[in-house]
Amino acid sequence: MNNSSNECLFIPLNATKTFKIPVYSIILVFGLPLNILAFWALIYQLKKSVVLSVYIMNLVVAHLLQILTLPFWMYYSLNNHLWSLGKAACLFIGVAFRTNFYAKNSFLCLIAMERYLGLAHPLRFHQAQTIPGAVKISILVWLVLLTLCTIGIELQVRTFEPWKACVDSSILNYPYAKFRVSIVGFSFIIPLFLMAFFHIRVLFKLRQVASLEKRVKTQISGFISLLIMTFFLLFTPYQIISCYRYLLEVMTPSPAICDSLREIFVYEHATLCVSLLDNILDPLFYNLLLKDIQTDFRKCLRSRAGRKGVSSEARISSTFKHSENIRPLPNPYSYVGKNLIP
Repeated sequence: MNNSSNECLFIPLNATKTFKIPVYSIILVFGLPLNILAFWALIYQLKKSVVLSVYIMNLVVAHLLQILTLPFWMYYSLNNHLWSLGKAACLFIGVAFRTNFYAKNSFLCLIAMERYLGLAHPLRFHQAQTIPGAVKISILVWLVLLTLCTIGIELQVRTFEPWKACVDSSILNYPYAKFRVSIVGFSFIIPLFLMAFFHIRVLFKLRQVASLEKRVKTQISGFISLLIMTFFLLFTPYQIISCYRYLLEVMTPSPAICDSLREIFVYEHATLCVSLLDNILDPLFYNLLLKDIQTDFRKCLRSRAGRKGVSSEARISSTFKHSENIRPLPNPYSYVGKNLIP
């Protein structure tokens, strides 16, 4: 260990570029346009006063802001984890990346909660199920997360040195390690529990709806199960390894911890890459696969084609002909409640 900077030596820093740069490039190429399209269509949903769209809009914004930080981390990885943009840029980009990382978890929970309340308690929590109520909740979530992530990043950049690592797990930082261990329940365990609870309760409620066709119940149940499984598979590996890494730092003497960090460093960054794939999957799951969103895309294209004097039917046909044979997910508005799926 380098005692002057608390940096563990012989960490395989150059190994991350072999998978980080390709994965981040894929997320940029596919995630950015998918989330922009989702944002575009959600504007139409908000005009219909669909409360759930407020939370999905915030989820999309979190995706977009995080995706925009990826080129900086690609350069950082290419440069063998040496940051050349200064302390202020390290602080700003670090806060932007991490805040939106945890914002996604929070808004996924709020989406699950809104579905459950709209189905099981449509009148009891009426104030929370309005556009102004959803906006207030969203602002509160952003403020709490921004505060926590700013505190965490500020603890990390205290040890910042020019042309050294930026908020990197190869740097030992005991105060930050204690901070990370203390918020693991808030940042992952509670969101995971709430997502599972709300979605499972929705599944139970669906079984009680006698008017709902068995085929439709199966489709909705499969969709919700896919959401739970995706969240668990994408986020759990990184959260477990990350928590283990910071627990080691809290509980292990500094000279002995570097050997352990060398062993898990690549796995930690590989699972981080896996967790970021939700920037592609979420706009597909929550927006583009849903019937109302597809309808709004058609309206958008008709409007744009009309303004440009191009045949709207030709534009729409060419854009959506690949999905004509794909059955969209059912819209439970007509079955079991306004807020189950937008």
